[in-house]
Amino acid sequence: MLPVFRQHFFHFLSFIMSIKIGFLSYYSSIYPDMASDMVAGFFAALPEGIVQENFFLFVPEYMRQAGNKYAIEGVQKLISFDRVDIISGLISYRVVPDIVQLVERQNRLGFFMDMGEYIPYNHHISDRLFFNSFQYWQSEYALGFWAHKTFGELGSVVMSLFDSGFHLQNAFRQGAILAGASAIEFSVLTDDPGRLNVTDKTRAYIARIEQAPPKYVHAILCGKEAIDFMKVYRESSLYSKVPLIISAHMASEDILDQIDTDLSVYAASLYNYGNIDKYNTAFKKNYEFKAGRKANVFSLMGFEMGLVMLELMPLLRKRDFVTAAQQLKTQTIRSPRGERSFYLDSSYALPVIDIEKVDVQNRQVKKIVVEQGRALKYNHAIYDEIHSECVSGWQNPYLCV
Repeated sequence: MLPVFRQHFFHFLSFIMSIKIGFLSYYSSIYPDMASDMVAGFFAALPEGIVQENFFLFVPEYMRQAGNKYAIEGVQKLISFDRVDIISGLISYRVVPDIVQLVERQNRLGFFMDMGEYIPYNHHISDRLFFNSFQYWQSEYALGFWAHKTFGELGSVVMSLFDSGFHLQNAFRQGAILAGASAIEFSVLTDDPGRLNVTDKTRAYIARIEQAPPKYVHAILCGKEAIDFMKVYRESSLYSKVPLIISAHMASEDILDQIDTDLSVYAASLYNYGNIDKYNTAFKKNYEFKAGRKANVFSLMGFEMGLVMLELMPLLRKRDFVTAAQQLKTQTIRSPRGERSFYLDSSYALPVIDIEKVDVQNRQVKKIVVEQGRALKYNHAIYDEIHSECVSGWQNPYLCV
């Protein structure tokens, strides 16, 4: 019996000494594997010995619905009942103010991920909360600057009702303004009893702007709506006259792989799957070998979190969360998308942005970088303006619908 007892004893000892990460998980009809991809990406960043040691244990908390109420309940359960050390998961900046005290009061760390649908707050949030953002809004800022500089005055920005509730179009507008734009036309494909699907709404939008065609069209949609919009635009007479610029999500391979017609568009990329540098090669090799599926932006963000926690391990083994938080304020890592930092202040790392010409032919996607995009450095006035001009009730993370 002694060997069995020792085995259970050491298993129990490793459990109580592990760092428990509470992971807030939302359902996404667009990316059903979003949460599992992030967690698998995290473990792909760790040496196999640490994985086998079970030093990091994930405790998932499924969020039935978006909103402050459910986020607060989820964090409270993870801290008070599951006794986790770190709170993580995909989260919206909109719910952050309501969970700050919960994390700080219990001496926990928060390390959250977001797609960058909202621009960060321009005031101090917390010394215990850190963020790994995909920074979609930065790609929109770069596209706005490039679109006006390349195609000229008076473009048209079209989005779904869902997408209009975030800061993406506002960031695009600020980029265009920096390039000299004085006017942009904005349209929302709103709910209309006579037009129940995006196909009909897109046709109505195209029929309206055909009377006086803009210099370019920039579309911000997600999921099936993105696919339907691009197909309708490709079939229209505008396609050969007015260039179509799409959002970073619309230009992802997950979306473009579902386009069954030839298509030529422009986009901004924050991560290039085909990049052959050593960081991306190592990431894809580790993740795809261990997870058995293709890497994507969610597994990449999880991988980056794994790299961060790997560097913090000496402190985490001592359960020194105070010093770990201090180190996270200045810590940077090198990932497949460049240098990353995680504390929201004026030194937050800028992304590398590629402006791309994207061609889909015979269901094959080809991307050519035409220019390096311009990212927005921390700017209190612009941040404040974007926050004030877009006040919506969307509290769910982007793509979690």
